[in-house]
Amino acid sequence: MNASDPAWRAACRALSGYAFGEGCGVKPLYRSENAVFAVISPDGRPEAVLRVSRPGYRGKEEMEAEARWLERLAEEPEIPAVRLIRARDGRASVWVREGTAEYGCLAFSYLEGTHPDPLTDPEPEKDFYETGRLAARLHRQVREWPESRGLCRPEWNWEHMVGRQGLFGDWRKCRRLAREEKELLETACAAVKDRLDGYEKTPRTFGLIHGDLRAANLLKQNGRLQILDFDDSGFGWFLYDLAASLSFVETDPRAGAWAGAWIAGYQAETARMPEGFAAGETLRPEDWDLAPAMILARRIQLLAWITSHGDSDPVRQMEPGFAEGTVALARRFLRDGSLRPGRRRNSRGPYAWG
Repeated sequence: MNASDPAWRAACRALSGYAFGEGCGVKPLYRSENAVFAVISPDGRPEAVLRVSRPGYRGKEEMEAEARWLERLAEEPEIPAVRLIRARDGRASVWVREGTAEYGCLAFSYLEGTHPDPLTDPEPEKDFYETGRLAARLHRQVREWPESRGLCRPEWNWEHMVGRQGLFGDWRKCRRLAREEKELLETACAAVKDRLDGYEKTPRTFGLIHGDLRAANLLKQNGRLQILDFDDSGFGWFLYDLAASLSFVETDPRAGAWAGAWIAGYQAETARMPEGFAAGETLRPEDWDLAPAMILARRIQLLAWITSHGDSDPVRQMEPGFAEGTVALARRFLRDGSLRPGRRRNSRGPYAWG
């Protein structure tokens, strides 16, 4: 990004809508689904983070709902999430027009720390374990918060995930796929849909979720994980948050161990909740059996995202080999319902990784 970028210009114009210090400017951090900037004071200190949404991706009511959840989470000391900064007029978002497009902006507290990286960190299982614990806390919070059910947020249903009108785009437009590979992915999508069609949508299994609980949206400071970027929060199966935590690393041979660590953290957290809650209102072993199907659906959804977001920073890094890896995962799933190469039919290991 540079100063002529419409999102950059929108960020500069949006600053006047906030009570930041006089003379603040913006510095680009990254562009993914949206463009994200640090708000910098005249002496060079970061004061906040400003997220400029991709035009047409989120509406005002959706942003207000995201803000409402963040402000509710600020009341939960055991859920360390980024804090929202409301505009001068009290609204959650500031909207500015740049050219023919309208950009919605949200501001957040600036948090210190580093993003965990399972591919390079020495003990990634610890981070996945802690992420599972955080997910369990989030899921309990929304189960106990009736207002969450009425928030204006998208639903991560089948069509929105991997359908032709998917919210991340249509994976079928990927030019790296040969015709027979597209046919294989269609078959895999149908097989996953068959498994998930009968999966219950009750308060025990389904509700408001973060929707993108991966390493890039976590920040570690002094060994403590903090949760960022609720832009993809919406209504979905709680199991989806496990799948999202493995985003972009599903083909790593350690992914099974990471999923196991995540689930162990989740179960450890629910075990310390009130007995009735843990026993009857949280995820059970039969839910974890659906993990491979959910992870494959998320992986195909990410293929759609990569295909439709060529201007995003992560695409240049993630795109090489991503389509091929997705096809390999789909082939394994069609073979015997697992995501691990070489797994013997009818063998059972932790969460169907064998």
